[in-house]
Amino acid sequence: MKWYEELLIILAIFIAITIILLGIKILRYKKLNDNIEKVIKENYPDVKIVKHVAQMIYQLEFKTDKLYLIKIIDINPKNEIIITNSEKVAINVDIRGWRRSSKPNFVAGIKEFIKKKSNIETVKIVLIYPNCHNITKYINESDAFKVNSTKEIDGLFFVKYTELGEFLKKH
Repeated sequence: MKWYEELLIILAIFIAITIILLGIKILRYKKLNDNIEKVIKENYPDVKIVKHVAQMIYQLEFKTDKLYLIKIIDINPKNEIIITNSEKVAINVDIRGWRRSSKPNFVAGIKEFIKKKSNIETVKIVLIYPNCHNITKYINESDAFKVNSTKEIDGLFFVKYTELGEFLKKH
């Protein structure tokens, strides 16, 4: 077998693996949306849910007497969400090894999500899917507190997927 034939085989294998991984990612995102939609429909059966592309400022919206906008953060349940200020939300993947000098992994689009305006009352939900270790809000360099889904932070509600049904019943 000549070198260029081996190269073509390696290239074909690489393309096949890439297509398979992309397919898995698309199916996982569809399942994620279906799970969230199911919880919403349990609380609001007649509501029409609008889905947006994953890279948009928010991914789901629906309207009752209020407009609900949902931004999804898909993370490992062992990770932590850190809210540093109103426009910066980071995912901490190393809870035990985290230092203030650690390079943050910021969630894209939070600033735009906060600024999104509507002419009716809007409930903005940052949905952590499937779950996370903690959601921590830093007030300053030395003060922090754990966030729960009932507390609005900078106009946003940070809700774990496991608490979404309960949250929607209250709002």
